[in-house]
Amino acid sequence: MIELRTTNEIRLVTDNAGWVAFDEPGLVGQKVFFSVEGHGYEFAADGFGNRGHALEVRPGETAQLKVKRINVAERLYRVTGQGQFQHATRLGIPSPWKHPNLNAQVMGQDSTQAVVLGDRVLWTWGDTARVSYPLGNFATSGAWSKLPLKGGLAPSTGIDQQYIVDETGFSKPMFSNNQSGTVVWIHGLFTLKDNQGELNAVTHYSVREGLGKEHRSGIAVFDEQNERFEPISEFPVGTKLFPRGQAFRHQTGDQEYIYFATPYPMLRVPAKWDSVLDPQQYEAWTCLEEGANLDLKAPRLARTADGKLDYAWRKDTAIVDAEQQHRLEQSGKIQPAEGWIQTVDASQGRSLILHRGSVRWNAYLARWVMIANEIYGDESNLGEVYFLTSKSIPGRWEKARKIVTHNKYTFYNPVQHAFLDEADGKLIYFDGTYTKQFSATQVATPRYDYNTIMYRLDLSDERLKSVIEP
Repeated sequence: MIELRTTNEIRLVTDNAGWVAFDEPGLVGQKVFFSVEGHGYEFAADGFGNRGHALEVRPGETAQLKVKRINVAERLYRVTGQGQFQHATRLGIPSPWKHPNLNAQVMGQDSTQAVVLGDRVLWTWGDTARVSYPLGNFATSGAWSKLPLKGGLAPSTGIDQQYIVDETGFSKPMFSNNQSGTVVWIHGLFTLKDNQGELNAVTHYSVREGLGKEHRSGIAVFDEQNERFEPISEFPVGTKLFPRGQAFRHQTGDQEYIYFATPYPMLRVPAKWDSVLDPQQYEAWTCLEEGANLDLKAPRLARTADGKLDYAWRKDTAIVDAEQQHRLEQSGKIQPAEGWIQTVDASQGRSLILHRGSVRWNAYLARWVMIANEIYGDESNLGEVYFLTSKSIPGRWEKARKIVTHNKYTFYNPVQHAFLDEADGKLIYFDGTYTKQFSATQVATPRYDYNTIMYRLDLSDERLKSVIEP
């Protein structure tokens, strides 16, 4: 995703293999200047500040341009969409992927949730764009891949996904939905054994008008034989606590819980089948009084006898997330330093408002690792990605280090895929949705926009040491 641009605005973006095939009538035989730029990467500037290089354009010749990585994390490849190896294919260079340029007619996909079932990974995404019409699949998409040690590609090379498709070969809706004008989104995908001892992929589903009104929601289970999700319970309207974000497991005392990171792990439910189906069994790590909703104008705050905010695990009680805590601070309902969330950019010393992400146990660091993105960042809105650690859950998460940056472009809902970890967790992999939506950019990056991109992070990088909790 490095962009080359000529002085007359011909715009070329490198493919997954880093190639650009330049074939422009009129410029063959000419010395052509290409400016070079890319999110989180930098090309050396000349004496006038121009970052680029002039090349003699001749048929059959190649040139290599080197960029410096500014990001701590390394951008590897675009996972979803069309034309991942389109330049390499035009140049006759073979691809390591089975479907290098189009898979299941998918042009774009949003927000990844994935779980391991046996030797395979079940991947799911939200809204999915198709080749043949502007409207695509809005009832969740799915695909399978093999685990790297079970016949799958090395995660540094790619993910060879076998999509679950309909009779036309396009990515099939994973839910039945006859309600016009609505989408089906899933959150908090995890695995759990049912009361008969069978392992299931379980998720919260929401039938809604996009970011607007929700019509119904509840718990659904993946039917592996029919390759679709089947709702098995519906939650009452107004349910305060339900699966959201990215799920993980952690045991406290003799009870194992499923936690949901949004991105902070402030929501949990006992890892029991009947508990997951009962919204009254979910607990929030919250400073609100038991049973309270969040009213930003008149919050029912729980305080100790000496006036301090009283955080505890409470059932049927709303969460106060980072953005809501910030708004309560701005209105004077709580003091800036008394909220539980006190995350600071370690390199700049400024407070951060983190939006979405994941939490995973890391064996290499012997700590919990959070990968999350910032909302209202200076460089981009929802495009700055941070690394944090904690020894405990729910933890403190006080220091953060930026690992990915974007220039006025969004990269939201990042998620680490722990089943791809290498070298006992020294190398971790995460993806997120790259889109101009919610950003200040008007012109989308061709082929890449509204698709997921994979990064690799080396946890031995010296730049991370300052935020690894001692």
